[in-house]
Amino acid sequence: MTKKTFNIVTDFIEDASFINWVKKEKLSDESFWEYWLENNPDKKEIVEEAKDIVLGIQFNKTVVSEGKIDFEWNKFKTTIEQKQAKPVQQKVKSKINYKWVGIAASLLLLVSIALFKFSTTDTITHKTGYGEILDLKLKDGSLVKLNANSSLSYKKDNSRKIWLTGEAYFQVDKKQNTNAKFWVITNDLEVEVYGTIFNVNSKQEKTQVYLEEGSIWLALKNGDSKKMLPGNFISYSSKQNKILAEKKNAIAEEQTSWKNGTLTFNNLSLEDALKKVTETYGYKVVFKDDESKHSLITGTVPTTNIDICLQAIKKSVNVEITKENSKLVVTRK
Repeated sequence: MTKKTFNIVTDFIEDASFINWVKKEKLSDESFWEYWLENNPDKKEIVEEAKDIVLGIQFNKTVVSEGKIDFEWNKFKTTIEQKQAKPVQQKVKSKINYKWVGIAASLLLLVSIALFKFSTTDTITHKTGYGEILDLKLKDGSLVKLNANSSLSYKKDNSRKIWLTGEAYFQVDKKQNTNAKFWVITNDLEVEVYGTIFNVNSKQEKTQVYLEEGSIWLALKNGDSKKMLPGNFISYSSKQNKILAEKKNAIAEEQTSWKNGTLTFNNLSLEDALKKVTETYGYKVVFKDDESKHSLITGTVPTTNIDICLQAIKKSVNVEITKENSKLVVTRK
């Protein structure tokens, strides 16, 4: 992070790293701001004020109400008109102009704060970058592990309705008293549950759902619905308007091992295996020959380090994989 001085509220609320830290959208910023606060204890109060502004909970309604803004604006205009009506010496006018420019700036700040308050979203979003996994505990007690290059959003007042892009592993807390439902929504379908454990992957223009424990209903975008039991796996694409794959007894490790920092392959083509790697790290795969694409791989490889991951794959299928900027180039040995 570039060196920057933080002295006033605007220094903080205009800083992308600070906003990420407040909204818990990027873990890489967390250590920086914890260290910064430890070394700048005198800035704690202004940091809290800036956090409140970012989260949109700082302002008293009487301060930012439309009536208050209108009142201050009309009062400002009246004062300006009165001053303009009085002939004054140029020197005095200059001083008055500076004074009223300052008042105008203050009023503009008041209006800006009001608009900021009114436009503040009530949606909470968590995002991960490539190679990053995020553990979350929702307000209702449910646990979520968000995979790399994914995002998850929900309303502040309802953490049991989730919009997901990417992949996440859910352990939903069952509400015995209210029997409240829990939804996960992707571009392809909606998952409806009460309390259960399941994995959802909405990458590559399709959504894959694996149920580990409990039972769930899927509402597909084409209007069909599916009930799933433990061990069931479904892959559906709204773009193709069809179920791409369906299994009754899928292997759990193949679907959820990513949450433990590994990828498990069971007689999977190298092309499909590397697609899973690129989901985590964002590389584009280039095959120098078609034969390598169809090489089969079985086993488990670590995902916490891309180099170790590639070394394991190379040994398993006897290929050479070279990193070239943002590409993984595959050739047969």
